[in-house]
Amino acid sequence: MNVLVPIADFGNYLLFSLLVGHVVLQFVPESKKPTIHLPKSLLLICTLGIIVLTFVPVLTVILFFDHSAGFLSKATSVLTSFQIGQAWLFITLFGIFLWLTIYLERSKYLQAFWIVLMLIAIGYGSHVSSQSFVVGIFSHTTHFLMVTIWVGVLLHVSFFSRNKENWSEFLQWFTPLAIVCLLNIFATGFVIMFTIEEPTEYLNGWATQYGRMLLFKHISIIPVIMFAIINSILSKRVSASSEYEPRTWLKAESVILLLVFYFTAVLGTLSPPYEMVYQAQTAAPPTWMEWLLAKNILVPIEIEFAPTLLSVLLITSAFLFLLLIIISYKRMSPVFATVFGGCFILTLYLGLMFSCVLYPIIY
Repeated sequence: MNVLVPIADFGNYLLFSLLVGHVVLQFVPESKKPTIHLPKSLLLICTLGIIVLTFVPVLTVILFFDHSAGFLSKATSVLTSFQIGQAWLFITLFGIFLWLTIYLERSKYLQAFWIVLMLIAIGYGSHVSSQSFVVGIFSHTTHFLMVTIWVGVLLHVSFFSRNKENWSEFLQWFTPLAIVCLLNIFATGFVIMFTIEEPTEYLNGWATQYGRMLLFKHISIIPVIMFAIINSILSKRVSASSEYEPRTWLKAESVILLLVFYFTAVLGTLSPPYEMVYQAQTAAPPTWMEWLLAKNILVPIEIEFAPTLLSVLLITSAFLFLLLIIISYKRMSPVFATVFGGCFILTLYLGLMFSCVLYPIIY
């Protein structure tokens, strides 16, 4: 069941992005965007899919409890007493209203209203809201909203547009929108991270699965920014060349963003540092393989950053892969650039891991 939770969360991010992108693009005049066709049936499936997929982590909590009580009793308790269960009830209610609004082709303002309420419900059921209720809901909801606006519009334009007409007009509003979204994502991301763990404990947080998956997420944002810069430069070719196809590079950026979604989905299934329970101090320190594979470390660990020749070579290789992404837009296809982006994430992660020295804390 634990394997299904990150898959379900990943699916939620994707479905929410498609719905949010659809709503945002309705507020954009036809003269300022490419012709986009997304079947209404797909939007309805996305809405129902969110209701189903957001229930998966709730079901995990229900099954976690002792089997002495009946399933109905446990389900009632989780749905009424736990934030994650209450959040699902709100998502289901608002999702039904959104489904009816889309099906009956009602106002775009009403569609936006229901989907914002669903996003607030997601923030209500998040880790950070359990730590700081008001700050947690606001920061997580804003973070999620900004991500889905950026990714949603990108997915619609790159995968569902029928042409590249009005491309210059599209960029005039999408480029500043993407910058605003990115700045908000950074700001709210810092609030979320520092609410869950102290800033000074970021490095020591790598001793947990949560901390290392958070590191993966942070590293993966770097190639996303690189692709965004490249796309903003390349898109100027549209007016200069009738043969240039901008949507292929936008698809590459979307793939890297989906990778960020995957890391975020896995991150949501892991216990934050404040929930970690350590074994006795006599437990054995982790092996390097356990460390690299982000296995649980059941001993309090102090981490010191001490680069070695191997780690320096890996980090240097990582930034060479980043340079290859830049070179790719002139000489190669976006497929190679996507592969280089993945290589950058992996090699930088390994470089940082091999730069760490672990010291078990003895009290």
